Amino acid sequence: MKKLHFYLNKKLDEQMAEEFLNMRRGGIDFGEGIIKIHPQLKPVKSLKNITQREKAICAYFDNYYRIHEVAMLRKIERVQNAWHKQEQKYIAITENFFGGFQFPQGKYIAYASIINCNPRFLESKTFQFFYKKSLADVIYTITHELLHFIFFDFVGKKLKKEVKHLSKDQLWDISEIFNVVVLKSPRYRHIINQQFVIPYPNHQQYICQFEKAYKNSQNAGELIRYGIAFISEKK
Repeated sequence: MKKLHFYLNKKLDEQMAEEFLNMRRGGIDFGEGIIKIHPQLKPVKSLKNITQREKAICAYFDNYYRIHEVAMLRKIERVQNAWHKQEQKYIAITENFFGGFQFPQGKYIAYASIINCNPRFLESKTFQFFYKKSLADVIYTITHELLHFIFFDFVGKKLKKEVKHLSKDQLWDISEIFNVVVLKSPRYRHIINQQFVIPYPNHQQYICQFEKAYKNSQNAGELIRYGIAFISEKK
């Protein structure tokens, strides 16, 4: 894995706002979250005409970025400096937990965003983080999204047969629960602030079982296999 880079990407931000305005997942209403931060976008959510929605979002984002771009760039610089002090330590710990399996190749870019949705893009190895989060919360977001990249690459290369019967939603459930349990463990406590390691509401009921499995696992592969068996029984 090469060094993580940080940039603005207004066009991507607009696209994600369009996508998440009417999205609910894992017990979270992302659209409500967007409107809570940007109440001016509330009328946009009900627009049925796609072209009108896109124009309204674009106009709002153009104005917001014009006013706040300097503050966003300053936050990026702070995050970048803080993360690069922890980066190699995080990579070493994570790859060791995955039994020497390395992070996959990719762009490794973190884009500051004005919405608090924090999506990741597996193919390009890029993701967004909400720029108004505290520095500690952003660091957690980075560790969370990077863990997704190695998780899905590991599963795709090492556990293809085991997961072929799972739906995309089930594999997503496993990945999110896995992230919470692993990042809340002692191995990462000197890198991230544990108060920000919070599961999706719909996953809370499974955390205890996964934590027990984590304690009995020698590595990531064993924990993921447990997760596959556990979630398969919930069909």
